[in-house]
Amino acid sequence: MDILKEPTTPKLRLLPRRFDRWKVHSKIVLSCLSITIFLNTLYGLYWGRFSLKRGKFLVSKPLAVYSISVGLGLGVYYVLQVYEEFTSGRITSRDTIKIYCYMNVCICLLNYVTQWAITGSFVRFQNSVPLFRVSNALDMSMLMVWRALIDSGVKMVLCPLIVYVTLILYQHRAHPDREWTSLASFRTMLPLIISNQVNNCFFGGLVIANLITTAINKRIRSIVREVNMMQTPLQMELQKPYYRMQRCCELADNLDELAIKYSLTVSCSSRYLRFTDWSMVVSMVMNLIGITMGLYNQYLAIADYYINEEESFDLHQAIVQLIFLSVPFMELILVSRISNQMLQETKQTGDLLQCIDLQHADVRFKQVVNSFWLQVSTFDYKLMPLGLLELNSSLVNTIFSAVTGFLLILIQSDLTLRFSLK
Repeated sequence: MDILKEPTTPKLRLLPRRFDRWKVHSKIVLSCLSITIFLNTLYGLYWGRFSLKRGKFLVSKPLAVYSISVGLGLGVYYVLQVYEEFTSGRITSRDTIKIYCYMNVCICLLNYVTQWAITGSFVRFQNSVPLFRVSNALDMSMLMVWRALIDSGVKMVLCPLIVYVTLILYQHRAHPDREWTSLASFRTMLPLIISNQVNNCFFGGLVIANLITTAINKRIRSIVREVNMMQTPLQMELQKPYYRMQRCCELADNLDELAIKYSLTVSCSSRYLRFTDWSMVVSMVMNLIGITMGLYNQYLAIADYYINEEESFDLHQAIVQLIFLSVPFMELILVSRISNQMLQETKQTGDLLQCIDLQHADVRFKQVVNSFWLQVSTFDYKLMPLGLLELNSSLVNTIFSAVTGFLLILIQSDLTLRFSLK
C-alpha cells in the first residue's frame, strides 16, 4: 500500500529551519526590516546585502555601483530640472508646494553622500546588533505589536499617500494649462520620499527599541510583584528560607539577563541616531522653512484680497496647501511621541527597580538589583541629533514656537510696508 501513495515533494525553504521557532513578533519585525532594506537598496542608499551562508551583512560591490549610478542620475536630473524651472520662471515664490518638494532635493543629495560615507560603519553596526536574539527571548503582546505597526504605517505609508494625492490636486488646480499625470506628480514627489527614507529608518528602529524596552519593563514588573509578595509576613511564615533563597537566585538570573538586554537596547538605539542625525537635522530645518514659507504665502494671499483687493482668493487652493503643510507637522508629532515613549520607558525601568523591597531578599539578588539600578541611573539616555535639539514631547512646541516667531516678524514687516505705501 505504501508503494501506491504519491511521493511527497519537499517544500522549497527560503529561510533556515531555525526561523520556524521564532516568535510571531520577531517574524513581523523581520518582514518590516526586509522591506526597509529593500527600499534602501532600491533608492540607492544602501550598499549592503545579507548573506545567509555567512549569517551577516556584507558590503556588495555590484550594489555600490548601482547605488552610485542611481544617486548620480537622480542628482543630475533634479538639479537640472530645478535650474531650468527657476530660470524659465515656471516657479514663483508663491508656488509653495513645488518649492517645498524641490527643497527636499538638497536633503536627498545629502542622504546619498552621508549614507555612502558611513556604509562600512553601518554594516558593522548591523552585524553587532543582536536584535532577534533579544526579541525572541521576550514576550510581547500582539496589541503592542499592532499599535507599533499602526504608528509605522501612518508615518511611512499614510503620510506619503496624503502628500501624493494633495500634490496631484494642487498641480491640476495651479497649472490647468499643463497636462499632469500621476507619473509626473510622482517624479516631483520622489525627492521627498527619498529624503524621508533615512528618517523613517530611525523611526522604525525607535519603534522596535520601544517595544523591547516595554517588554523588559513588563517582565521587571512581574519580578517586583513576586519578590515583594515573598517578603510579606504571611509568605515569610508559609515559605521556608531555602525556598526563598532559591527563588531569589532564579529571579536574580532573570534580572541579570534583562539588564544585559536593556543595556543593548538603549545603547544600540542611541548609536543608531548617529547614522541618521545629519538627515534629521537638515530635514527639520527644511520643514521649518517650508512650513513658514507656506503659511506666509497663505497670509499674503489673504492680505492681497482683503487689503489691496488685487486678486481673488482661491479657497480650494489654500485648503490643499494647508493639508500638504500639515503632513510635516504630523510626522513631527509621531517622532516626538515615539521618542517620548522611549524616554519614559527607560525612566520607568529605574522606577520599577526602586520599588523592589530588599529588606529580606537574598544577597545576590540585592547585588543584581543595585547593579541594574546603578546602570540605569548612570546612563543618560537622550535622543539629540548632532546635540542640537532633543527629541521628546517638547519637540512640536519648539518647532511651532519657531514658526510662529518667524511668521510674526514677516507679517509685521509686510503690514508696515503695506500701510506705509497707502
